[in-house]
This record gives sequence, structure tokens and C-alpha cells, in this order.
Amino acid sequence: MKMERLIAIIMLLMERETVSTRELAERLEVSRRTIFRDIDTLGMAGVPVVVTRGANGGVGLMKSYKVDKKLFTPKDVQSLIASLRSYHQLLADKEIAGTLTKLQSLEEPARYAHVSVDLEPNAGNRSMRSLLKRIETAIQDRRYLLFHYTDKNGKDTFRQAEPYQLVFKESSWYLQAFCAERQDYRIFKLARMNEVRLSEERFVPRNFVPLPMDGSDWMTDERVPLIIRIDKSIKDKVIERFGEDHIIARDGDGYIAKYPIVDNEEGYNVLLRFGAKCEILEPVTVRRKFIHYLHCILEKYREGPD
Repeated sequence: MKMERLIAIIMLLMERETVSTRELAERLEVSRRTIFRDIDTLGMAGVPVVVTRGANGGVGLMKSYKVDKKLFTPKDVQSLIASLRSYHQLLADKEIAGTLTKLQSLEEPARYAHVSVDLEPNAGNRSMRSLLKRIETAIQDRRYLLFHYTDKNGKDTFRQAEPYQLVFKESSWYLQAFCAERQDYRIFKLARMNEVRLSEERFVPRNFVPLPMDGSDWMTDERVPLIIRIDKSIKDKVIERFGEDHIIARDGDGYIAKYPIVDNEEGYNVLLRFGAKCEILEPVTVRRKFIHYLHCILEKYREGPD
């Protein structure tokens, strides 16, 4: 209850020049003695609370601490709050929470965001929040990251890297960093990083330029433009990934579409997500390799468990 009361006091003080301790006590349904203790708590936490005596006195905040509402339109405030809420969902950062409290005091009553982004980690992936915070600390403190990395072929290597940027791309998190072993910039998928820890050693930042992640060159493997027949229920999946121009034509109850993939198991696994709602038409060579891949999977089940 105390934390909620402190936040309520801050929001009230940001709305008005001064508020009497009597009014604060009445609105928050506590004694004036409790209000004075709360004011002391806010002061020790670094909130510049000013108490003035006299008939027109009361409790207020230093003007330098407040944000002028005229600087932001209601739409500006909503956009900032939506962005910070998403970031806060991932990292649960105390500083972000404080910034949110300040912005929410500028928000007009009875308003709601027209766009909401929910990045709250699901129950099975809460460890990602801890990893994100660890990497963010390494980026801010310029400390090396030490970790084991499993690549797409299952090969395990130990890496020491200078972390520069976290990127959320197509439902996955990636780290752009300079790898000491490769002596070059690399993109690491966070879900493939294991035993991640921060080195005590710090690095001197390089002139980092964010690496492109448009799906064409950052994966290094060349993509093959497939022609596929899809069920109408997965049309949106093609559009979300490549755009409407990749839907070529209507085909009965479905569609003919272009869908570039890497010509290996990683690319075939992408198509397997669509199950029986997708069929490769061209090129025939990839269709045959995909059929062979399906047979290999089927054989695993024919053999039975060990």
C-alpha cells in the first residue's frame, strides 16, 4: 500500500503547484503524520519535494522536476506511454517505471491507447527477461559478454563479444555484437546463447553501425524463391512476412504465392509450420528435396522410440 500511496502523492503534486498535507491525508485516507513520513521517504529517494509554511503553504515539487504539458500533445503522451510500457514489460526497470509515472500524470482522464503492444514474456519464457537485463547492463557498462553459442547446425562454441544492440525481429530477440573470435560483427540469436555472464573486463566502443536485418543478407545463406500453393487461412502469414505482392493469383479456395526460403533443413522447417496447408510447386528440385526430408521424418516414427 505504501508504494501505491507514494506514487499517488507524486502524481497529485505533478498536477498542482502545492497541495496541503491535510488534503493529502484526507484523499489518501491516512494521518498527516503518515503524509509527513511519506514526504521524507520521497526526499530520501531523490524526489525534490518542497514544503512551504503559512496559510497558502503546502507540499509541492521543484518546477525543474515537472514536465510542461504544453510540450506534448495528448497523442504524443499516449505514444510515449505505449512505448515505455512495452519496454517495461520486458525489463521491469525501476527507472522506466518512474518515467511512466511522470508521463501518466500528463495523460488526459478517461483516455486509452488506440494501439497497444504486448511484449510480456509468456510463462515458459520468463528467463528471457533476466537475459535481456544482463545484456542491457553489459551494453551500458561496456563490458564483454561471455557465453556458449549453439549455431543452426548444432555446433557449440565459446564466445567473447562486445555487445552493441538488442533487436526484436519476427518474434525473436537478437544481439548485434563484435565477436573477438571471428574479429568481426556478428548477429547472435538470444535463444541460442547459453551460460551468459558479464566479464569484469571493459572494452573501448567501436564505431558500430547497426547490421541490416531485412531477411536478405544478415543470414548469409542465399534464399530460393519458391512458388507455393497455400490455403486461404495462411494468406496473412505470407503477407506479414513478404508483403501483398507475393500473393500471385487466386487458386480455387486458396492462393498461389511466392515464398523465398533457404534451401536446407532450416528453410524446410519454416514450411512445416504450415502443415498440409502449403504445397511446393516450383522449383521441382526443391520440391523433391522437401519430400525426401518429410520421408526422413516419417522414418523416425516408423522405427519407434529407442
